[in-house]
This record gives sequence, structure tokens and C-alpha cells, in this order.
Amino acid sequence: MSRGLLFIILAMSSIGISIPIGGLMMEKFPVFLFTCMTILIAGVILFITATAYEKTNWIKLGGKNYLAIFIQALLTVTMYTVFQLYGLTYASAVAVGIITSITPAVVLILAVFLLRERLNLNKITAIALAVVAVLIMEMAGVTPDGGSGGLGILFMILAVISMALFFIFAKKFSVEVQLPPFTTATGLCFFGALQTLPMAIYEFQSFDTAILADSATLWYILFYALTSWLFAYSFTFLALPRINASTAGMATACIPIVATVVAVAFFGAPIRIVDVIALILVIASIVIAERHGGAEEPPVDGTPAAPGAATGAK
Repeated sequence: MSRGLLFIILAMSSIGISIPIGGLMMEKFPVFLFTCMTILIAGVILFITATAYEKTNWIKLGGKNYLAIFIQALLTVTMYTVFQLYGLTYASAVAVGIITSITPAVVLILAVFLLRERLNLNKITAIALAVVAVLIMEMAGVTPDGGSGGLGILFMILAVISMALFFIFAKKFSVEVQLPPFTTATGLCFFGALQTLPMAIYEFQSFDTAILADSATLWYILFYALTSWLFAYSFTFLALPRINASTAGMATACIPIVATVVAVAFFGAPIRIVDVIALILVIASIVIAERHGGAEEPPVDGTPAAPGAATGAK
């Protein structure tokens, strides 16, 4: 397995781990406050890492780079994550993970039209399997209590579109600019924190701070910050210079697999035969997608951006 594919699988698996944790925390925290808190924690750690390892000169990054990072943060933080957390409010963690598997289809379609990537039979088959998995869940009813979860599905569809647009934009950005991965991840975290801060302040006014006295809750906050933000962003930007957008999109099929395993194994979430069938289809879509040629694309200029590459203006 190539490093690029390994990195993007690790990134998507980190998101999958965070989904059940996010669902649990939504019982205690409002969406924007929780998002702002966790992404700020990740941003501080990434800032130290980028400054020390990549020798980033933050003043000289340039306005265009900051604007591009801002747009990526808007797609993944303000839109994808907020929609996802609202989705968790109305649907189970298992269902949210399965619905997320429609992302490969959306990314592949957008990659064909916006990035001119080629669409072959294996990719089309993989798309079909991912979509069928989602349809099975919707037809059976995605919530464990038998409800339709229609509002949760709507929020997750909006989250999927946001994630797909992020992959398209991030791939184009990684080719044209090649900022070091931790530098880009740091920028996304801090812009994400700024974008969610106004609503987070508003929600904090009615928030019960006694919740923060629970040590288990603090550990969940830290673990979510690491998995949903730090690991997910870092591995994504390590991967993008080495793979194409459609391959990154197909890797999102790992999210429901990991989310389901974690939710069932550690959080006592119920699982039905419908969930198992949908997961099998998702796994099949990954296998088929990886059989097509040309999924891996050489890094721009032979290597991803090296430490210190962000010290000059762009």
C-alpha cells in the first residue's frame, strides 16, 4: 500500500473514531461550543508542531494562501462538522457513519467535472455500491428506535456535500501551492475556531460549566480534538500531494466502518442486519475502487512540501 493511500485511510479512520464520541458529547454540549473548543485545542498543538518542525513563517504565508485555507476551514468546520454534529442529534452514530459513505460518489462526480479526472467502470461500480448502502439504510429506517431520522439524513447529506467540495478544493490547493501539511492543518483549525467563535460565545452563556468538572468528559474532549481535527487534517494533507481527489473520496468509505466498530464495541450502540449488509457493500466498494489503475498519482515535483517550505511568501 502506498503512503498516500495509507495516510488518507488513517485520516478517514480518525474521523470514524470521532463520530461516536461526538454523538456522546452532543448530549452535554451545544454544537458550536463543542466544535470551537475541540478545534482550538487541536490548533494549539498543530501550531507548535508546524512552527517547530516545518519552521513556518506565519507572516509571510501571503493573503491568497490564507484565503484558500479560510475556504477549506469553512467547508470542513463551519459546514461539514456542524452539519455532522447536528445529524448526530437526530440519528444514531451507526446511521450517520453509513450515510457518510455516499461521500465517494459525490467526490468522484465533482472530480470528473471540476478536476477533469477520468471515470472508469471500477469507479462507477464503487460509486453504485456506496450509494446502495445508503439507500438500504434509509429504506430500513436509520434510527435504532425505528424512526425515519429524516432530519438527521438531511443534515448528513449537507455534510457530505461540504466534505466533497473540501476534497476538490484541497486537492487543487495542494497541487498549486504545496504548503507543508501541519502548516495547512494549523491554519484550518484556527480559521475554524474563528468561524465558530461567535455562536460558541452565544451558546456558552447558557452552558452548564459544571459539566467540565467531569474528568471523563475532559478526556472525551481531548480525544475528539485529536481524532476529528489533529489526526484527520494532518494525515489528509500528508496524503493529498500523493493521490488524486477521487481516491481520497473513496477512502471516506472507511468512516462508516470505523464508526460502526467503535460505536458497537465501546459505546453499546445497537446494530442490525441492515447495518451489516450496508457495511459489506461499503467494503466491497473500497476493494473495487482500489483495483482500477491510475488511482495513485505522483507527488507534485516528486515530493510533498518539505519542512520550511512555508517560510516564504506565496
